[in-house]
Amino acid sequence: MTLVASSRRRAVAIYLLLALLAAVGIFEGLRMPASIFPSVTFPLVKVIADVGEEPAAHVMPTVTRPLEEAILRVPGVQLVRSITSRGSAELTAQFGWGTDMQAALQRVEAETQRVRPDLPPQTKIDVQWMNPAVFPIQGYALTSDTRTQAELRELADFKLKPALFRIPGVSQVFVIGGRNREFEVQLDRAALDARHLTAADVVSALQKDNQVLSAGFTESNHELYLTLVNGRVDGLDALERVSVPVPGGIPATLGELGKVKVADEVSYIRTTADAHPAVLVNIIRQPSANTVQIARAIDELFQSQPDLLPKGVRWTTFYDQARYVSDSVSGVRDAILIGVALAALVLLIFLRSFRLTLVAVVAVPACVSIVALGLGVFGQTINLMTLAGIAAALGLIADDAIVVIENIHRHREGRLSPDPAESGLREILPALAGSSLSTIVIFLPFALLTGVVGAFFKPLALTMAITLAVSFCLALFAVPVSVSLLGEGHAHGRAHNRFAASGPGRIVAALARHWRWVSSRTGRAYAATVRFFVRHGLAAVVVVVLLFAGSFLLYRSIGTDFLPSMDEGSIILDYWTPPGTSLTDTDQMLVEAEKVIASLPDVAAYSRRTGAQLGFSLTEPNRGDYVIRLKPLGQRRPVDDVISDLRTRIAAREPAIHTDFGQLLEDNIGDLTGGAPQPIDVKLFGEDQALLEQKARAIAQSIAQVPGVEDVFNGIVIAGPALQVRLDPVAAARFGITTDALHAAIEPAVTGSVAGQVRVGERMYDLRVLARSDQPLAGLPVRTPSGALIPVGDLARVQTGQPETEIDRENLKTFVGVTARLGGRSLGEAMADIRARVEPIVAGAPGISVSYGGLYEQQQQSFRGLLLVLLAGLALVATVVLFEFGDWRAPLVTSTVSLSVLAGVFVALRLTGMTLNISSYVGAIMMVGIVGENAIFVLQEARLQLRNGTSVAEAWEAAAGRRLRPVAMTILATVLALMPLALALGAGAQLMQPLAIAVIGGFLLSGPAVLLLVPGLYRLLDPRGGLAGSSRKPMPIKSLEK
Repeated sequence: MTLVASSRRRAVAIYLLLALLAAVGIFEGLRMPASIFPSVTFPLVKVIADVGEEPAAHVMPTVTRPLEEAILRVPGVQLVRSITSRGSAELTAQFGWGTDMQAALQRVEAETQRVRPDLPPQTKIDVQWMNPAVFPIQGYALTSDTRTQAELRELADFKLKPALFRIPGVSQVFVIGGRNREFEVQLDRAALDARHLTAADVVSALQKDNQVLSAGFTESNHELYLTLVNGRVDGLDALERVSVPVPGGIPATLGELGKVKVADEVSYIRTTADAHPAVLVNIIRQPSANTVQIARAIDELFQSQPDLLPKGVRWTTFYDQARYVSDSVSGVRDAILIGVALAALVLLIFLRSFRLTLVAVVAVPACVSIVALGLGVFGQTINLMTLAGIAAALGLIADDAIVVIENIHRHREGRLSPDPAESGLREILPALAGSSLSTIVIFLPFALLTGVVGAFFKPLALTMAITLAVSFCLALFAVPVSVSLLGEGHAHGRAHNRFAASGPGRIVAALARHWRWVSSRTGRAYAATVRFFVRHGLAAVVVVVLLFAGSFLLYRSIGTDFLPSMDEGSIILDYWTPPGTSLTDTDQMLVEAEKVIASLPDVAAYSRRTGAQLGFSLTEPNRGDYVIRLKPLGQRRPVDDVISDLRTRIAAREPAIHTDFGQLLEDNIGDLTGGAPQPIDVKLFGEDQALLEQKARAIAQSIAQVPGVEDVFNGIVIAGPALQVRLDPVAAARFGITTDALHAAIEPAVTGSVAGQVRVGERMYDLRVLARSDQPLAGLPVRTPSGALIPVGDLARVQTGQPETEIDRENLKTFVGVTARLGGRSLGEAMADIRARVEPIVAGAPGISVSYGGLYEQQQQSFRGLLLVLLAGLALVATVVLFEFGDWRAPLVTSTVSLSVLAGVFVALRLTGMTLNISSYVGAIMMVGIVGENAIFVLQEARLQLRNGTSVAEAWEAAAGRRLRPVAMTILATVLALMPLALALGAGAQLMQPLAIAVIGGFLLSGPAVLLLVPGLYRLLDPRGGLAGSSRKPMPIKSLEK
């Protein structure tokens, strides 16, 4: 029993199975997490060491270097970068792609704990694995005109944070800004002097008294009791009654020594939202959570519990990744639906049959539903890459159905067999299997890709491979049965007549008549052209050579980038004021910058952090960032135009503010790769810090003159000056004073000493002792071990230190990185100019070497990997063709034509102004498999003709003539299916726009190349018709063309 007959007998079972798989696929698709990018395991571990306010020169040898050496001992570490600044060290360990990061994280933690005893005792270490889930997905602001910042902070910490944590999928809730409340003891200097006390004496007394200690267990009356000694204070009254021993006198209470009150802590962080002081709340999701569902749950939380927000408190959104995810997913979804509709129109025009078109169109959603099930099995999510894979494969899905339907339709119209479905499928099956396999194997080398391009495009390749496999199965089992059952019977005639009488039917009929008129007018010219190339093979060689030459020239003239430019609907504006600028002065400058931001009609909301940055990592008080949320795309300018306008206006209003503009997701990718998020990063390595800084300033000044280069930063981060109190060793020995004693005497007069905590209900508040005085630090008293009070000036020298420079290192080598961004120019063009300017500056500088990082480094690595994928894919397609036909000329011809078609890719990119980036590069790779697919059908048709006794020249002419209609249908259906992506209809389509344009350009050229060049080249190489296979018996099929 034949395949079609068997399938026809089991038609109900086949349809039921397809319906079941499609239903399960739809269910799986609806429950899949939705996000922008795939779930990627980035091989990066970050170690953050907090050392208080230690100077960078001290942190480097005592903290950074021991941690660097410890991390480098971890197996699999490829690179360790470190940033040492005042009071902190930040290290990143980069592993190879594919590393088990859970095990790597544990090894890094073990090594850092091993050196923990060698670090300063106050060092706090945090080790975390960097992945997309560590960045905020939603940002909210609490503002009020009636509540204080301390009240807003308590509301966020104790009421909103627990409620948000209960939402499924929420991993962390970060709160920053506002003021934390604390209990303060403001000591009276006169009262202390009268009793010969110091602030350190009060701190010591509180630390000894305000605590709960265990004295052990005791048995009494057959019960075991825990004995507790409790001196914990629980409020202002108890705190005022705490006694402080007075040397040689009566103990004094805190109430007698100063004022005890509840106050707001001193903070060197400022947070605002829409020009109002604000408390900012960032939401971090779990790796497997759905961003859109979390945002929806947060909205529902406040709707269902309005009492969470007191009267007069506003809860606003300043960053909304969920909206971008939703818009992107819906945009690509709409592109898929529009593409299906346009492809259906093409089929109607060519087939002139409503039911046959319906078979092909229904195959598309059925295939997509089953693909969703496959993606769920492989642990994928709904993201831009998987959706783009489905969208890019639409034409190929339709192509499989088109080939089968068109061949069966031709057999039916020509009455070539009593069972057109059986003979049509049997005739086309070898070519269909080979063509599907040639397209699938092109995606196999993507499994070898590493880096960002591998992480992003592996899901796309997997999606397309699954899609093509499912499409082949549908074309093999379901489509022939459906076409057979929906025959040209009377019922079909009535349905066709009803459709033809409708308005859309009349439009389709008019288009079909127009196409037939065009075909009739061009048919002879096409046949003559085919005949010319078949009989003059050297002409095909000349065309191929010209295409290769054109490809080379176009490639040299097209700009190159890493990622396509995207409009995320949000802006990250990093800023810094001159080194050492106070928080107050920085705040005043930023008020002017905020006026510029608020004046733009494109801005929907914004927030500002000063003294902190995205991710809530602390920084200098003169640095911070804005997160600016823009209005929907239809209500504003493109994001690049908004950035350019902001850059110009802020520079004109506050020239002292240095800015660096970017977009959040783009910067996150840069951060997760371990390097700079900027596209340009010129790294100077050397041991002479002064010389490095000198050359970095010269390079920054030089590349700022390069057209298109914006936001240039020389990489030199300078902290503010320090007031150094250096203990005199001689005086210290004479009076028995230690550095700890000196610190204990000075700290209460500067920021205050935290002497413990006060418990109020279930909340704990810091207890800070302050002893501020108008006198200089040199006059503060220090108690010696003998009880005498000695001024600081007699024990130490107080002087102003020089500002400190942040220290950057890579694998134990010091470097300075000059970074910049681009505006209106491709990365490759700009880097060519930058390299030409950098090389003369560093030439001859002793001990200095230069390398280029940032996104440019990622681009170079990605392009090298994609080139290998292209060559491997070409080899795999050639292998499939060789197995299909058993003739060495077949893979040679198909490979040659496939590479020549890249000229169409480059022409399309050039005409549309697109650059060659990882998206368009993948589109070029796809064309290798697609051209091989179409070439296989032409070769198979020629082989059938040769086996039926047709002469070699006539066989190739007939094959080209026979394949004209299906190739034209495939090209038009695929181009129209990809057109919504090529036009970037929707937020998420921008990422795949270059891929769609590249495929469209390649497809448009692939038709003439396959139909003209393949016959001409093969006829030249095989004038005797060896393709038929002398050892094979001719197939019993009638002549296909008369």
